[in-house]
Amino acid sequence: MKKINVVILALSILFFAASCSKDDPTPEVDQEEVGTAKLIFTEVEREAHGDHAHYNDIQNPEVVTVTFSGADMLPPVGEHLHLEVGKSYRLQLVATDFAGRETQQTFVARADIHQAFILGAPANSLSYEYGDIDANGQALNVGVTGYLTVNALANTFTMNYVLRHLNAGVKGRITAADWNNASYNQFTGENDLDLKVSVHLVAEGDHDH
Repeated sequence: MKKINVVILALSILFFAASCSKDDPTPEVDQEEVGTAKLIFTEVEREAHGDHAHYNDIQNPEVVTVTFSGADMLPPVGEHLHLEVGKSYRLQLVATDFAGRETQQTFVARADIHQAFILGAPANSLSYEYGDIDANGQALNVGVTGYLTVNALANTFTMNYVLRHLNAGVKGRITAADWNNASYNQFTGENDLDLKVSVHLVAEGDHDH
């Protein structure tokens, strides 16, 4: 009889625990859920050092911003950006969740499964360097922060900023040179962001069209 009572008690505890878990109203929060996204192009000074460059802040920089929103993450109707030949820009992603809280650092914190690609520009018209760093100051290739240099004039094209959520182990196959790899789908995973905006690469001061 004593053994039977112990079994009944154990079953009661299991049933109570299961009931409590079902009644728990706290859902799991998706830290990568994005409500809006913004790309900010801030003019910087590019200082060449052999095979690499330093990028320095300047006074009164040109700043170009575009915001994407809605279910399809679209820019404002008719949005058209001008970037100037010979200039370098710090390109930053700012993302918010549906409560308006910034979430872009989540992608940096999970650098092993995230990578941005910048697509659509004519060949050799742009160059790009990843500029992310972790809490210890170590360089990362993610693309939440990077440096875009305009090398040549180009007629209007659709710039496509893709932030890829990679499957485990895929990141090791990607190099910094893949920043504009049109075959990025070979790096298996899903897109956290797929942002498109019209861009025109113009001569300095030519913003008339």
